[in-house]
This record gives sequence, structure tokens and C-alpha cells, in this order.
Amino acid sequence: MMIGVAGILLILIITSGCIAFAGNTPELQPVSDEHTREMQAALYPVIYLITDEMDDACSLVMKTARELDGKEANDPDVRLALVKLRRDIPSSFEAGLFDADDTLIASTEDLGATMEIGAGKATHHYTEEDFKAAGSRCIVSGYTTLLHGDNGFTFTAPVYDDDGKYNGNLRVGIDTWALFAGINEYLRNEYGYTIWVTQENGLVIYDPDSQEIGENLISDTLYQIPSLQSAVKKILTDPSGNASYFFHDPTWVNFVQTNTVWGTVSPGYGMTWKIVLSDNVPEKTSGDPEEMRTPEELKAFVEEAYVYAQKEGKEKALAAFNDPRGEFSDGELYIFAYDMDGVTMALPYQPGLIGTSRWFIEDPSGVKIMQRMVSRAQQGGGYLCYLYPNPDHNYAQEYKLSYLMPVDDTWFIGAGSYIQNSPLSNSEYIDWQAREDLTYQVRNMQYIAATEGIPSLTAMIKDPTSSLQIDGLYPFAVAENGTVLACSLKPWLDGTNQLGRTTALGVSLFREMISTAREGGGVFYCLDGDPGSSDAQYMLIYVEPAGASVCVGSMLIIG
Repeated sequence: MMIGVAGILLILIITSGCIAFAGNTPELQPVSDEHTREMQAALYPVIYLITDEMDDACSLVMKTARELDGKEANDPDVRLALVKLRRDIPSSFEAGLFDADDTLIASTEDLGATMEIGAGKATHHYTEEDFKAAGSRCIVSGYTTLLHGDNGFTFTAPVYDDDGKYNGNLRVGIDTWALFAGINEYLRNEYGYTIWVTQENGLVIYDPDSQEIGENLISDTLYQIPSLQSAVKKILTDPSGNASYFFHDPTWVNFVQTNTVWGTVSPGYGMTWKIVLSDNVPEKTSGDPEEMRTPEELKAFVEEAYVYAQKEGKEKALAAFNDPRGEFSDGELYIFAYDMDGVTMALPYQPGLIGTSRWFIEDPSGVKIMQRMVSRAQQGGGYLCYLYPNPDHNYAQEYKLSYLMPVDDTWFIGAGSYIQNSPLSNSEYIDWQAREDLTYQVRNMQYIAATEGIPSLTAMIKDPTSSLQIDGLYPFAVAENGTVLACSLKPWLDGTNQLGRTTALGVSLFREMISTAREGGGVFYCLDGDPGSSDAQYMLIYVEPAGASVCVGSMLIIG
């Protein structure tokens, strides 16, 4: 709903009685039929697309379940089938096989402390009768915590033994952010609209502001605005339609009218979603943004704050960092602080977020911002790039460079600056289909490594005509010790050790690839070259582990 990270501040204002929504908001203005038709024309292809994607995913899960019928959990074919299924559904997290008692007996990776093989239990229990009622459709869960600790929903299909007796079930966790964020960016950039998605019980399963995911439109204090509640009632009740409501603009000073249209999607048995398209996207303003701080200035500013924290102690330092008029807040440049679990400790312009966890916040490309920050801090600190709303440009998502530094082993500090001439800070955005291709290619490399071996995989990476290749993507494989096994973008690096090679920002790109793979895989940006220069190269990189000693990945060059 584009409610924004200042929502907690609004809760305080509402509950203190400073705003009386019923009497102080202007009247809703009528919406022209032409505008409604334009919004519907943008929404309907999204409804069809999501419906097709869910039908395809359900078919793949059912097909794989039939391949697993009669197989023992320790059969090597079981894990290969799970790896292949995860490859073929780009929005999936992990895939797991459960016995009839809902105990995990096989999965695509070692889930470790999150869910132990042979002991971990699924959060939703389904019976044989449930699967009979579902017929040929997968059962779709509500938004929940999945196998590896992230949040999303699951497709579940039954598995039978050789005699046709119910023997367990196959579950695939789906990342709602991966499913919707790319489509949302397309709509935002091409049409000036965004989408948010809710279950029929009012639980938000996707919103462009990831902090809003998991909130309930009906019961949460944040949403208790009469016009909004009226719209929510219609959205949750009617299969389709249009409605308008008031909410705050990004400055949280004025009310703005938001107009919406919506449609209904049934992703599988037992679940219904409402996909809502809204027109409250603020236009990017040019203005006169502050001059970008150099990487050296960022580092010096953070180091100054580090010295202050070491000298004055944690309590006094956090008080200083949270003062928007203090010495550690200078316009765009300010110190933020988090603990190693992603809980906010200092954020001078968003004090309502103090004490809240931001562990799951992601940018539009799927970069897990807080998790990358914590990882960088635990490695001793350094630079990190991500997309983040820029207040100077009406909260448009822009490319931000931050420098991070651990204060001790329990918390860290940082500061950042927007790179104004980055492709992602202007008119470009990452196409969602290219992002899905990136995911598919890397997971295909995992599958090839498991079925044909690393030598066959590296030969395919080096061969520009192999079936592995996808236009615009540059696959690679790196050994855990830093030796490049194959790199399609820079083949002259093959056979060399690149752990010591760093970018202009002092970041060891290959060390970053390896550490991200060790953590289970993920997406991150790389800025190779001097920020602000015309020859700087921006890349989105996705990596995954391929066995215990090899990292596989691919690069998407931006701009």
C-alpha cells in the first residue's frame, strides 16, 4: 500500500488523539471512468500472469510428487528431483519432502538449526482427506514462516507409496517478494502504479514497503482510517472493483487520495488473494539534491562515530546518533545503528523504528538489505550497495552506497549516500524476467553440478554456445579457496586465485561471492570502478553453493 517506514510514528499520533480521521480529512474526489479503465487495463494482465504462474508451479509440484511416489527419502533421485523443482520455480525458497506425520525427511539443502532432517515438523498439518478434497490442485498455505526461517507460503502435494497409500507430502516454499516485486517495479516505472496483495483475512502478503508485509488490514492500528477501512471491506468482499481512500503522503504531513482497482486470484486449494493496483506513486522530483559524498568521506564519518562510541559508551553514543540536529546528522549524511539481529538502535529521521527488527527488508531486486549489512559488519565492515528510498527525490528508489563498521560483536554503525548517476538512480530498472532468468541460470548450474559434475559444468560455462548460456548473463564458478574455475565475463581469470583482488571500494568481489554462498546463497550488487565516474560498472550478482567447496553464480550488468 506504499504506507512507508514512518508508519509506527503514525500509530503514536493516532493513539495520542492528535489526528481525528473522521472529521479532519477532505472529501474523497470522484474518479473518472477513463482513469479507472486505464488502471484496470494495467491490472488485468497481472491477474492473468500470476494465475498462470501459480498454475504452472502447481503442475510442477504435482509432477514432482508423482516422481517421488514409492521412493525412499535417502534415494539420491529424491534430492535431485527437489533441486530440479527449485530450479524450475524461480520464486521458490527451498523444497522439502515430509512423511505422513509431517516430519522433514529430505530437502534441497541442509537446513541446519532451522529444521533438522528427521526431527523438524511442518507448521501446517494436512491429512489424506485434505488432499482428496484438493483433487488435482496443490494445497496453498497462508502466509507463514517457512523451512529456512524466511516468510512466504507453501505449495503442498501428496506423495504415495508403491501400493498407492498416502505416505507423506512434498512442500515448496514460495517467496512472495520474488513473486511480486519485479512485476511491481515494471508497473511503477512503465505506468506509475504499484500493487499490494492481501489474503481474504486481511493479512498483507506483499507490499512495496516490505515492512508492511505480514500486517493485518482489518485489525492493525495503522490502518484504522475510516475511508481506508471502507475500501478494505469492499476489497476483501467483492471479487473485483474499484475504491478510493485517504492515507498520508511520503512526507507524513498531508493526506492524499489513493485510488485502487483489484481482482481475485486463487493460487491453489484453500487460498484466495486480492491483487490491488493503486495510483499513489509519487512522481520522482529532480530538485537540487545534495552533492554525493565520496567513499572516503563516508568512511571518515563512520570512523568518527566509532571513536565517539568507544570513548563515550553505547548509551551516550546512541543518544547522539538519534539526534537529528546533532553532530552525527548532516542532511543526507547521518549515522544509523543496528544490532547483529537487525534490530534498529539509531535512525534519527525515523525514530518510530527504534527497537523494531528490519531483518527481512529487501530492495526491489531482492537484495536482503539488513542481512547483507549484518554480514558485512561481521566481516569487519566495509562498503555495501543497495536500493533505498531517497527523500530528496520524493522517496524514489535509488542506488545507495553505505559504509559499515562494527562497534563490537553485538552492534554496528553506518552511513550512506545516493549515487546520482547510477543507472538504477535514473530511468532504468531491472526487468523482472531478466531477474528470473538470473535465478534460473544459477539454479540450473547447481543441478548440472549435482547430475554431471563440476568439470562438465565449468566446460559449459566456458562454451558460449552451450545450453547453459542466457543472453545478457555471465555465469561463473569459483572454488572455496578463491580459485576461478570458469568466468564467462572475464575468461582470462580462469585458473587464477582472485581472493586478493578488490574493487575500487576495497571490496573483494570473489570473497563476497564465496561468503554469500556459504550463507546459503543470495543476491548482491557490485560496483566496480569509481562511484560517480562514467566508466563505473554496476552489476547484480546471484550466487549459490554447489557442493561443499564450490560457489556458482551469474552476473547481470546494469546499464
